[in-house]
Amino acid sequence: MSCVFCGESYKPEGKYGQGKFLCNSCGREWILEKRKRNRAKPPEAPSLSNEILLEFLSLFNTSPNLDDLLQDFTNLAFRKLNLPGISVMVYEPRLDRILVKSCKNKKGPALEKLAFRMEIKKGEDNGPLGQSIETCKSVYYRFKDQPHKQIRQYGRVNQVESELSVPIHLKKEVLGLINVDYEKDDPIQAEKDRYFLELIASQFATTLKNRILFEVSQTQSRNFRNLHSAALKLSSLGFKYRTEIFRVILLSLTEFSESDLFALLERKTDETGKNQIIEGHLLTGSPRAPEIKLNVHLKGEWSVLKQTGDSAIQIDSANLKEWKTLGNGKKHLAILPVLRSDNSEIWILLAKDESLHWSTEEIDVLNAFAIQAGISIQNFHLFHQRAEKERLDKEIEIARDLQRSLLPRKMPMQPGYEFGGLMIPAIGVGGDYYDFITDPSNKETYICIGDVSGKGVPAGIVMATVRTVIHSLVRKNPSPWEILVTVNTYLYQNYFKDSVSPRFMSLTIIHWDRNENRFVFSGGGQGSILIYRKKEDRIQEIQTGGVVLGIEAEIDGFENKGEFSLEPGDFFLMFTDGVWEAMDPEERLFEMDRLNDCIYSAKKESFPSMLDTIVKEIKNFTGEREQTDDITLIGMKRLISK
Repeated sequence: MSCVFCGESYKPEGKYGQGKFLCNSCGREWILEKRKRNRAKPPEAPSLSNEILLEFLSLFNTSPNLDDLLQDFTNLAFRKLNLPGISVMVYEPRLDRILVKSCKNKKGPALEKLAFRMEIKKGEDNGPLGQSIETCKSVYYRFKDQPHKQIRQYGRVNQVESELSVPIHLKKEVLGLINVDYEKDDPIQAEKDRYFLELIASQFATTLKNRILFEVSQTQSRNFRNLHSAALKLSSLGFKYRTEIFRVILLSLTEFSESDLFALLERKTDETGKNQIIEGHLLTGSPRAPEIKLNVHLKGEWSVLKQTGDSAIQIDSANLKEWKTLGNGKKHLAILPVLRSDNSEIWILLAKDESLHWSTEEIDVLNAFAIQAGISIQNFHLFHQRAEKERLDKEIEIARDLQRSLLPRKMPMQPGYEFGGLMIPAIGVGGDYYDFITDPSNKETYICIGDVSGKGVPAGIVMATVRTVIHSLVRKNPSPWEILVTVNTYLYQNYFKDSVSPRFMSLTIIHWDRNENRFVFSGGGQGSILIYRKKEDRIQEIQTGGVVLGIEAEIDGFENKGEFSLEPGDFFLMFTDGVWEAMDPEERLFEMDRLNDCIYSAKKESFPSMLDTIVKEIKNFTGEREQTDDITLIGMKRLISK
């Protein structure tokens, strides 16, 4: 015999009250006689109007973010059920913990904050909450009977006596709990609410699962967007230059990992083909003056590398005797396998201060990046074996793809402003580059334009690595001149000093704080900025000055800084030398006067349309003559308020 309400399967025990024998588990009346049919039946589900159901279904069919979805559901259920309080907890199975994500009660926001501090951690006595998750069934319980102090405290402070927890599950996979508070011990009312809530929870589960997956994918996308781009581009663009893959992998790691050391460890056979050696590829120096050291011989056996298998390992530096060859002090190390092949084995090695630890989420991101880095390196080996003869024929096409990949995929969106930028690559591909880089808070924007010396894949690869350096710097909100100094140091150390084929570049950077009408700039030999002033109907030319980057080790003596503002109707324009040096069939230059004329004639057009008009005029001027250099234009316009 079992209770028809709570399902207890043992012989009923209880107490008498008002002539009835009540179950000790759920408090409802027992029926002791053996009958073919139970005299007592569960209460019928409350009638739900189509209007109420449509409200919930409409909510589930919308697409807010996860936090908004949970809070909107809580608010709607709170109004419709008219209960003292309701909350939604999300279960994180990987960490085996339950967290309150949304809450609403009659006591107001002050007591709602208490609920948000509730966290049932792994290994704790989580009582009915854990029971609901494990059994995937609704549970009704009294706060005073619970062992978990936070649960008891919640009931005491909110002056509620009991709670109903309803699992939100999808095919027995519990995603979370809906918790309903009751001011009194009222199992009958809870049973009525259970039918309604279980019905809604079944509809809620699919939407909640999709939102959780979407949030995870969004987080991964933010982590990998800049992280993967450089390594993946080089995996298809820089096959001849294996060291460039290492450079971008190391530089990309600085964008998302707060490590004190960035290193690639490579085990390979020495020149004799008999002995195994370990080489390190290291990123040293400060974040603003990075220096990469490649092919550094590392002493020691490095037997710890054999322990990694296919996943990351974490180890204290005290347990790695070879650590002294790389760094000092006690550190928490993470070693991630990148590639295992017949030619070599490669790992990523990162280090954190002993007071910090590697989170599970961080290791997951690092593992994913290590896989992508391995693909990039492996693609190099495969392509090198198959396509050495085709390399020269494809160089121009590859470099043009590289240039396109460096361009912003979309223009910034800011009320009251128009942005525009374009690049028309030449047949002989160069290293032009422009960018709009917006900080995560969407308050500041860096506007960049540059040109690397030389043409083809080498120039494109230099631009790709410089772009990675700039993107890694803007998170720290540096001034334009600080960025130029860092780029200069990087170019000088890696592409000019002791280089057989030196590379250098010109670059101008503008920093715009969206709360202010101030555009602060510094130049590195790039050229001038043209500003159209609507009130005076004139074009103002500002020389940015500076020195070409990468030739001198120190450029402090060439420091320059300027600023300007834009009034409604004003706009500014920057360009590379491919604009004014464009030549017609008679070898006459397009020059600045023609560019100014184009600006005046197209000043009333939208900013992107004006750039298209300028390019069209250049094409009309050059006629059938082959384009010999990239044409790049970038800028923005302040709109007139209506």
